[in-house]
Formats: sequence, C-alpha cells, structure tokens
Amino acid sequence: MEIKSFTEFKQLWEKQTASVKPFDDLKHLVFIVVYPDELEWSFAVQKQTQMTVVQTSGGITGSGVGHIQKLCYGSELQNILLSCKDYTHVMIVSIGMIFDMTASISPITRFYDFAKSGDYCKGHILSDSSSSRIHQQHIELNLDKWRNLGSPYIWEVWKKFERSNRNHHDDYTPLWLKPENRPLIKSFREVERKAKAWSYPILQRKKKLQSQIYARIKALKDDEDFKKAAEEIDPNETHKDMYTKILMRRMTSKFYSENTELIGKLPDQEFDLIFTPTAGYSGEVFCDRLNFKGEIIFYDYCEENIMIKKQIVEKCMTMDQIKNLNNSIEWPIVFNKFGFLQNHFPDYDIEKFQEEYGDRETLRSLQDKMTDTCKITYFLIDLLKTVKTENHPYIDLVNKIKGKNVFFDVSNIFSYHVSHAGYTLDELVDTIEKLKKLLKTHTKSFYIKGTAPGKQEITI
Repeated sequence: MEIKSFTEFKQLWEKQTASVKPFDDLKHLVFIVVYPDELEWSFAVQKQTQMTVVQTSGGITGSGVGHIQKLCYGSELQNILLSCKDYTHVMIVSIGMIFDMTASISPITRFYDFAKSGDYCKGHILSDSSSSRIHQQHIELNLDKWRNLGSPYIWEVWKKFERSNRNHHDDYTPLWLKPENRPLIKSFREVERKAKAWSYPILQRKKKLQSQIYARIKALKDDEDFKKAAEEIDPNETHKDMYTKILMRRMTSKFYSENTELIGKLPDQEFDLIFTPTAGYSGEVFCDRLNFKGEIIFYDYCEENIMIKKQIVEKCMTMDQIKNLNNSIEWPIVFNKFGFLQNHFPDYDIEKFQEEYGDRETLRSLQDKMTDTCKITYFLIDLLKTVKTENHPYIDLVNKIKGKNVFFDVSNIFSYHVSHAGYTLDELVDTIEKLKKLLKTHTKSFYIKGTAPGKQEITI
C-alpha cells in the first residue's frame, strides 16, 4: 500500500480512527486540518500531513484521543464549517503546522482555554495600510459568534478596519484587529507562537529543506534511532528552521517509569508467554490478572531501557530508588505521575487510574510475585523495523513465540508520535497486518493488545 494523494491519506486515517469516540467534555469542539489545493503531494508533504493530523487528533500533547477531527481541502473548508452546526468552537490548522507539546502549556490546552474565554477569533493577523486578513496556518474560531454574523467567508479580506499600532515583528503583524462589522480578532501571543511552527510547504526553498529533513529521517530510521537523528539533523542548514527544531524536540529516546495507558478488559484464555514493552508496570499487572503461567518477555528497541527495567525488577525498586537511579545515569527516566490522565482525559479521572493499577506498594508486590513465579526474559528488538523488514531479530522473535499461547502487548507503539515521525501511515498499518500474520503462522494461539496508528484498539 502506498498513499499517493491527500484524499487517500484522509480515507486511510478515517478508517484508522473510525471507532475512536470523543470525550463528552470535548464534544462541542472540532479540529479541522486543511490541505491547500495547490500543494503538490510528496513524501515530505505526506509526513507533514501525518504529524499535523496526529497532533490534533486527541489529548493535550497529541498522544491521546477524544477530539472530533475533520480533514479537508482548502476549497472545501467553508462548506465544512457550515456543516459544523453541533460545535461551538473550531481549531483550523493547515498542513505543515507543528506544535511543541513539551511546552509548559500545550497549544491544545490553550485552545481549550480559548473555547471558555468568550473571544471571537484568534489567529496570525496580516495587515498593511490597505487591507487585512488572517493567515491560513492556524485559526481558533468561536463558531456560535461566527454563525450569528451570517457565517462570513473564513478567508475574507478587510479594507476597513482598526488595528493595533504594536506588532509582533516588522509592521504587518498587529497584536489585534477590529474589522468593520466584525468582533475583535486577537493575534496569538509571543508565548503561543514559540510553541509552534509552520513549515510553509508551498514555498520552494522550504519544500527543498523539508524534503532533505524527512529524507534524512527516513534514512536514519533504517539503521539508527531517533536520538541519533536528533543529534545529526540539527547542525547544518536546518538549525534555523523552527519546524525541524520543534519536530525533533520529542524524538529522543527515554524510559517511562510509569504507564500512560489504562489496562482495560483482558481476555480469559490461557497464556504461557507474555510479550510486553519495558515501560511502567503493565507487564506485572498482566502476569497477575491474566490466566497465565510461564514466561514474560520485556522488550524494547533501546538497550538502555532494557537495562533500566532489569535493574528495577531485580531490585524491586521503590519510586524513590528509581529517582536515585535517574540521577546516577545519563539516560533519561520520565516521571509523569498522572501521565495517562493528563494526556488523555480532560477531567483527570485519577480514581479510575488508581483503581486499574493500584498504589506503588501494590505494584511492587506484583513485581515481587512476578519474579517468584515467572521466567523473566529481556529482548532487544525494534518491533516496527523487525516485522516490517524481517531482518535479523525476526528469526529470534519467531523462535520465542513458536507453538506458544501468546499475549502480545504492543502498547501505543503504532500510534506513538515517534513512530509516526519515522514511518508513513500506510507503513504502520501494513506492519500491524504483518505482525498479525506472523503470530497466526507461528503461535498456537495469540491475542494482541494495543492501539493502531489512529489510536483505536487493534482488532484481531
């Protein structure tokens, strides 16, 4: 499968997200991703499309679910907006928009706040002495107020207006604009602008640069990890490109000390082999709650993560001990106490999260029990690369699952932002199908747990 146009991308993405439901608290909001009609489809444009879509699909860091999302061509936008009768506010982003989700307040959170503010519109205002308009890259709009104005054309140009005398830069980017017969339009503030960038995909010099960047990422992922990519892409001509800087900001490898996903409903069938990533304590929970007796394999594509998990398990570390370990090694360990809730749930349902996992001592006791009752193995493998290319670890993987009843946890590997940066949407979808075929061919029975590229549960 190869995606050859924005239409094909849109169709595949909608299929991948068909079963994802919006959160009740967010049902009044809609996110629209716009593809300029004149933009020529290419590998770099496809990757920019993918990153913009993933980041606006759910969660305050783009890693969750719960957003209502629409994809369209620029020429379709006005009709799409007219059809959004059930929504009160919209975020409109053009292909090539990238958000810095490491910012203290993410752009998604700021949009949630905008929807509570009562303001009419926020955008990138362009204004000279004779005309003013809003740039296409990013707009936040109060749809109720827009409809009360008669649903004016979103890209209208105003000849009569008042504007701020102050600018963000030069003399054509005012802090606010008041067109005749329109409410006040605010410009994104400096702190908001620093947390995002637009690739300007239609400009020839930017098209060339973005093609080089994504070609480099594509080449690196074949034999090195994203930590290496982040180190090597930046030094030369790309170091001034804000799109590249923000894109690569979250691409470095790290160990997650706590899980970012709920356990959910588990199958009743019997298993004698569990495959699960190193992060957090989900593997310990699986050992305890599944109908399981046998071997658990913790896998990861980073040897450093394997070594950290092994130390935590063998020493049955407390959280304080893990923090001390973090201070003594160079490899980063992430501590995100309520990470799942912050990234996925707008209401931070901490009670549900604690109910699923239990407190720290409960998790340590499960880890201790796992050590006493299970065979524990650690397996260095890049799952995406191995299944996709059937390279060397493929045979090792086959030997481990052969003839076994396998519970295979892929967690969020296929929907992870690093995976989306390194692989195209069609590659990720194809790799899931190859993994299913691999398990069907070599196991006695199997069950896959995790999310597909569109963040919906993987179906078997």
